[in-house]
Amino acid sequence: MRKYYFLVAALFICLIILETFPLVFNLNRYIPGFFSTDESFAPLWESWRLGYSFHHQLSLRSTNLVAYPFGVNLYPSGYISYLWFGLNFLLGLLVQPALAYNIQVLANIFLSGIFSYFLVYYITSIRLSAIFSGIIFAFCPYQSVRSWQHLGLTFNQWIPLVIFLAIRLKNNDSKKNQLFFLLSLFLLFSFDWSVIFLTMAALFSFLIYYMVLYNWRAKFFRNRQGLAKLDFAYLRKVFFIGLAAFLIFLPQFLPAIKGRLSLSKSTPASVFSLVRRPFEDLFSQSARPLSYFLPASVHPVFGKFTENFIGTSLYGESLTEHTLYLGWVPLILAFVAFGIWRKKRKLSAIRYQLSAENFYIDFFIFLALGAWFFSQPPWWQIGTFKIYMPSFFIYKIIPMFRAYCRFGIVVMLAVAVLAGFGLKIILEGFKTRKTRIAITVLFCSLALFEFWNWPPYKVIDVSRAPGVYYWLKRQPADTVIAEYPLDLNGSNELH
Repeated sequence: MRKYYFLVAALFICLIILETFPLVFNLNRYIPGFFSTDESFAPLWESWRLGYSFHHQLSLRSTNLVAYPFGVNLYPSGYISYLWFGLNFLLGLLVQPALAYNIQVLANIFLSGIFSYFLVYYITSIRLSAIFSGIIFAFCPYQSVRSWQHLGLTFNQWIPLVIFLAIRLKNNDSKKNQLFFLLSLFLLFSFDWSVIFLTMAALFSFLIYYMVLYNWRAKFFRNRQGLAKLDFAYLRKVFFIGLAAFLIFLPQFLPAIKGRLSLSKSTPASVFSLVRRPFEDLFSQSARPLSYFLPASVHPVFGKFTENFIGTSLYGESLTEHTLYLGWVPLILAFVAFGIWRKKRKLSAIRYQLSAENFYIDFFIFLALGAWFFSQPPWWQIGTFKIYMPSFFIYKIIPMFRAYCRFGIVVMLAVAVLAGFGLKIILEGFKTRKTRIAITVLFCSLALFEFWNWPPYKVIDVSRAPGVYYWLKRQPADTVIAEYPLDLNGSNELH
């Protein structure tokens, strides 16, 4: 068993080296990125600042290295992900900023593949299908573009981990599985706010599906009273485990909770606010009809075609936010699973509907459709008629989340799992192990080609600063630098 895990881990490491080339050979010099972004420099500076502040006995929450001599509070909302902050602090002390950034990005890609592998292997019992699904989720274009710009949004490994352990807890509520589920929520709550929101939405989708949609139908075939007891026993465990994880991190969430409770109609919306983001952003940062179906604009073969649609209402305006490509190979295999699933349900309605395979395929179809709806703008305008989407209603409850197109990574996970089932169905038609491996390699190669993103290489050389910084280095130590024009109206305004 351990041999297989080692081989799977080695495979993902090799693919990471290939997919991020030449990054892994220059981890202190390069960071992943494209040349029009500057957001990745913020975590680099923060990594340097944490180490510098510690060694010079300076505050870790604020600094006068910016807006000297007044300084700025680097966490004005009060919200700090404590474990992530601790990780960055430790890395800031031990390694160079570029390496600290790369360690997190590469680890997140690796864990995204591994946890997706665990999830699909658990529900299919086919290692080759699990490897295929893990590759799809780990190396999809969404993951790539996030690593080039938004470090926090690369922590997508918690989505398959939480879903995997929630399913495992449903099947076996042992103390060990309860502890693992608690640990998964502990890790989830320790990192990016957006990933927490996406994962909790996926978890609630699972609970709704299991408690309402699936068991409502199953009660017509099985003991209703017994199912109800199992339902509430499972829900009670999930609730109290989730509550325990939340209470552990309550000091971390208190600023956001207080901000939401004090929210009023007069509270201004801002892209920098943790409390309320502009409602208009829900339109510009929502999925579009072609976002899921056109290859990434950085694809060396098909990217030029997609570039023609960037900025249109059919695709969207953002390179990062609207790169949601699911891949035609995963989609075709997902539809294979869907077709066989429908056929089996018709031929043996009662027996198959009570099977584990039906439960899993049915759920991930539900998750894919649900996440797709969640990624839509607040409403579809058809003439004078509006069809309201989930984002319209969710914004009224938690207006701090604005980029609903990020639900695309949840859609990608669901498609990856369904594609694993599709590959399983195809592999069952072949008897020899060598043939099955060859077919899996073929499909993996096709999917990786669809997700390919270089040349040119997507790395930024941070080993040399612009020439002006070397000039500044030669100036007296007490020199104060002012950059004009000053920010008079933005988030950095000094009152």
